Amino acid sequence: MHWYVVESGQPTGPHDRVAIERMVALGRINAATKVCVVGDIAWTTASADPVISGLLAGLANAGMTARADAVLGASHPPLASSPIPEEELPAFTYGGSSQLGHKAFKAKWGVLVLIGLVYLVLSYALSVPGVIAGMLRQAAEESGTSAPGALGLDLVGGLLSILVGGPLLAGFIVAGARAVRGAGQVSDLFLGFQRYGSVVLAYFVSVLLIGVAIVAAVIPGLILLGVGVGFEFGGSSNGMGGVGALGVLLAGLGALGASIWLMPRLIFMAALAADPSLPKEGLEATLRRSWSLTAGKSPAMFALLFVYGLILGVSVFLLCVGMPLLGMPLFVAVQGATYATVFSAGHPTRIGS
Repeated sequence: MHWYVVESGQPTGPHDRVAIERMVALGRINAATKVCVVGDIAWTTASADPVISGLLAGLANAGMTARADAVLGASHPPLASSPIPEEELPAFTYGGSSQLGHKAFKAKWGVLVLIGLVYLVLSYALSVPGVIAGMLRQAAEESGTSAPGALGLDLVGGLLSILVGGPLLAGFIVAGARAVRGAGQVSDLFLGFQRYGSVVLAYFVSVLLIGVAIVAAVIPGLILLGVGVGFEFGGSSNGMGGVGALGVLLAGLGALGASIWLMPRLIFMAALAADPSLPKEGLEATLRRSWSLTAGKSPAMFALLFVYGLILGVSVFLLCVGMPLLGMPLFVAVQGATYATVFSAGHPTRIGS
């Protein structure tokens, strides 16, 4: 086990246990000193670290003079050369998270490209049953026959999207957040499978709630559209076509409103369930965490992800390499920055807090 230690406001390390014992003996680490175990993403105090707090307690009991005299000649440890977790990320704002994403994009471009490429390949693989089902339906339509196997393939595709796509999406988000902190790697994509049951359930419930909300939001518009269509079929055309158009507009606005208000508040539930820096929780606790920490942030979160999703789409047309080399890694970084600043920054649920 190794630790980072803040001395005189400057992170140093990583230090092994022997070095930590020397620093404790010399009084360079006390109960209030900020420390972080390598691999964690947040700082804590030495008194909250089980190993270092034990060393401090032992030193207090035995007295520090003998051990201190034995290590007075020890050299000061070097400044840390590997990525150091930030003590606190900035609170979420559209501009702040965008800048944080761009910074990560520049610093971790190679890793982000690999994360995006692997995610794209796996996502395309999961869509194969649906693609085959579509080909079967098209062939059946041209030949005037039925395609009974298409429905089965659709069901397989739907199950794969939940059972595999959900954990994969969760890992995709967490990988981006880790890259923002300077520690992302391709293997982070598969973090969602470590807490598989919780992640799948959180993903399924989030998709279900979002879907139900959008359907409920478009029902008034669909009713109005049905009234307009009914008038048209009844032979009355005194502006009743406008009623149908108004229904379409109302349905579209309802779907957009539900998406802006609800989608950002729930789409990160699977990532929260998968995030190893958070305690493993039940579905209700994950839902409450997602709902409370996104309060008041939905419009800005939606706008940020929409803008960079649009950039991702447009990047497809940049010489066929824009998406994997520009659009996707930038989206991974900004999405990770959004997740990190909304769900990590300054909250007591982070590791070591």
